[in-house]
Amino acid sequence: MKKKFVSKRRYRKGSISFNPNRQFVEDAVEAYLQKGGTINQIEVDEESFEKSWMINDVSTEVDEFLNGQ
Repeated sequence: MKKKFVSKRRYRKGSISFNPNRQFVEDAVEAYLQKGGTINQIEVDEESFEKSWMINDVSTEVDEFLNGQ
């Protein structure tokens, strides 16, 4: 007779996942800036992504590897 599968993972009962609200984030940013930290805004540029994808295109190499060529 087969034994039942018993998971050996231990689960924490009652643990709360980290889910900050807007006020918590704003307070953390303010404290970070007061301590001399800086925040740089990053702008998304679709053209730069397309250019980097074309330069670093390895999809054909991956396809060849997976197909055993």
